[in-house]
Amino acid sequence: MPFLLNAHIAAGVVSLGAAAIAIAAPKGRRVHRLSGRVFVLAMTAVFASAVMLSLRTNDLFLLTVGIFSYYMVLSGYRALYLKHPTTSADLRFRIGALDKGAAQFTLIACSGLSAYGAVYWYTDLAPVLMILGGIGALMALLDLRRFRSKNVEPARWFFTHMIRMLGGTIASVTAFMVTNLDMLPPLVRWLGPTLVGTVAITIWVSVYKMRLAKGLGPEDVAVVRIVEPSAADDGEV
Repeated sequence: MPFLLNAHIAAGVVSLGAAAIAIAAPKGRRVHRLSGRVFVLAMTAVFASAVMLSLRTNDLFLLTVGIFSYYMVLSGYRALYLKHPTTSADLRFRIGALDKGAAQFTLIACSGLSAYGAVYWYTDLAPVLMILGGIGALMALLDLRRFRSKNVEPARWFFTHMIRMLGGTIASVTAFMVTNLDMLPPLVRWLGPTLVGTVAITIWVSVYKMRLAKGLGPEDVAVVRIVEPSAADDGEV
């Protein structure tokens, strides 16, 4: 499967480059939005090729990272549209089949992978399957519960977008380290990016929460471009 493998590697390289640019660029500006879209498209290719490769080679690590990372990216991108999901008249800005279906699929798949890791706890891959699978399943479950809630926090979409997109980036870095940095211990390669990234995300989120606590809104700390047509000044979404 050289073509499929090369396509997977190429998409992974593009996703990492686009993620780096999006993180460094001013939030909401043109460079940030364009690189973010490239990141989402590249991660879509990564996910599709990862599923096909894992099914052909029985690579559960690749399957787990593929599902986990893509749900993070997809839900993070959709958060930009779900600012007022219970009141919007436009279907693009409401919680729909894509959001619920992706969460349900992730819940089932990650639960199964986590259970597999628990059964085969004595293998090297078990901690990865249990931790990433458990996190993915919990995240999807919380999303499904949130979809049924009528109470929408004004800044929830902002932090969901931020945390999920960064989480997808961490998963991509994990895959890169696992396949390229053989000199490091397995657990360092598999779980190191998650531990370091979680600390970095926590600090970054705390900084933004302190800004919002001063009475600022998301639009005061970043450029908000994706809005409903009726609320857009220039009609662009």
